[in-house]
Amino acid sequence: MNETGIRLIVLLCICCLTSLAANAVNDGDINMDGAVSLVDLLWGTQALLGQRTLTLEQEQHGDVAPLVTGIPRPDGYFNLGDLLVITRLVTGLYAFPAPPANQFNIGDSIGEGEAANGTLGQAHHEKVWSTGYSGSDNVNSLNERYETIAPLDYHENNAGRDPVFNKAVSGSDMADFVWQVQNIIASVAQTPTGDAGMVTVLLGSNDVCASSMAAMTDPGLFESQYRAGLDVLAASPVTRDAQIHVSGIPAIYFLWSAKHNNFWCRVFAWPFVPCENLLDNPDNDCANSTSKFDPDNDYPGDGVNCLRRKQFHRIIRDTYNPILRDVLDEYIQSGDLTNAGFIDIYDARFDSRHINSGDCFHPSTDGHALLADAEWCRTALGSIDPQCQN
Repeated sequence: MNETGIRLIVLLCICCLTSLAANAVNDGDINMDGAVSLVDLLWGTQALLGQRTLTLEQEQHGDVAPLVTGIPRPDGYFNLGDLLVITRLVTGLYAFPAPPANQFNIGDSIGEGEAANGTLGQAHHEKVWSTGYSGSDNVNSLNERYETIAPLDYHENNAGRDPVFNKAVSGSDMADFVWQVQNIIASVAQTPTGDAGMVTVLLGSNDVCASSMAAMTDPGLFESQYRAGLDVLAASPVTRDAQIHVSGIPAIYFLWSAKHNNFWCRVFAWPFVPCENLLDNPDNDCANSTSKFDPDNDYPGDGVNCLRRKQFHRIIRDTYNPILRDVLDEYIQSGDLTNAGFIDIYDARFDSRHINSGDCFHPSTDGHALLADAEWCRTALGSIDPQCQN
């Protein structure tokens, strides 16, 4: 091996020891002139050969690898993998994900922003994590982020367009997936492109919230209803090429842990919330505070209600969310929905400020902000957003 080759191997190993800061713009534009070009490829090559010293900021721009299912997942290091991605960018063999032309929303009461300000039963579409459009709250919705990124190309949702784009209906469960998709198909003619750019889907909370564990929607039925909606999306020319963003069911357990000490919630609100398998007998009988905040594990001394709530949490984690993930992957691998993706948000933990103080069940404005951040940072564009790397 020649001297240059040895130096390259040594430098690649050394650079793996130096982590980059987390607030970079990871775009491949090493020389920071506003474009990814042969100059960036040359500079990156020279840096790895020890012929050029990059600043930390330049290295951060060059950190664009690895690609995971075609999406950049910057790992905090500048090395040969990054140089290969930059080569593909320069030669046109790869392009960073682009914002959709528009965004439609499928969902239930969360998708309607129900009680986000604490008013019982009142919808707040302007605050929704996906298609929300209020510029005066702290929810940086997907809709608002796409509008910021591509103000000329993205047909954003607003108060006047909301009936076109937000198809969520309070009380919906997976059985309603098909007709909400059909409503989208019927509405796309009202968009400039005549098709759906993106469809966000958050359904399932009303399938798992029930009067008892046995009353949850049968997993087999849940899957068949889910497949039926995906079939409609895949069959229509106006939705089959859209970015299909299927969210996992959030960790609902934590709304109990956040609010169980609230007298109003326990005595006046929760008796009327149709989620008895989580909220019945709401007093905390977990062994200790560690157990209360760890629904993934049982502890000696956990009471019967604590164990029931933890079982509820694990059924969602181990049964319903895997159905959402694995079935969608079938459609992706078959080529029926090539631009679809499952977004796992089960690690997003609600605390008291994230749950409204009216019905003590639905996300507050802060809760929608939490969901928006969690959902966005797991999208293709979010994965390369410096704010998502903190």
